Amino acid sequence: MNQNKSYKILIAMFFAGSFILLSGCTSTSSNNNSNGSSWIKNYSPVHSVGTGSNDFWVTYPVGNPSSGQAVDHLRWIADSLKTKPVLFVVHRTGCVGCADQAERVVEFGEKYEREVMFYDLDSCEGATSDIKNKANQVYMYDPNGAPGYIALTGIYTYIKEDGEVKIAWHTWEAPNDMTVSGSDLETWIKDAIYYYNVNK
Repeated sequence: MNQNKSYKILIAMFFAGSFILLSGCTSTSSNNNSNGSSWIKNYSPVHSVGTGSNDFWVTYPVGNPSSGQAVDHLRWIADSLKTKPVLFVVHRTGCVGCADQAERVVEFGEKYEREVMFYDLDSCEGATSDIKNKANQVYMYDPNGAPGYIALTGIYTYIKEDGEVKIAWHTWEAPNDMTVSGSDLETWIKDAIYYYNVNK
């Protein structure tokens, strides 16, 4: 009887140990974990192609003096897109008005560094001529045209429109009502990654 009881206890301990061991092997990570691409499989993009403030643009958007016209994209952006979606922010260290947006974008640039080509275009005193040139060039993407303000943020990807793969983009400018919140910016970045993987 004691031997039978010991056998039952041993079996119960075996199953309990197996359960604990196997439960430790299951993943508790979210489908939207940025450290891997598994979230892409079930992802539904939030933004589509259009000309409004909530769209990816393939031409200049509503509110820009060149609204509806084709964009002659900068060579370094087009070249970078051959590898990954592109994210940039133009700002200046010490600029109080652009600090919040710049910090958000830099944080996401680091978080998604495997999936996105990030350019931190800090045009501070002592910045390289390459950074200063790029920072000046990207004002062609100012959503509402001149004058250009910092921080200017941009996201670029590939998207299919009318059966053709095109460069799609969106930009925000601070300090004004065209800034973007952290959670909203993350959806734009994830959309860009998703579209890029579907259309590259």
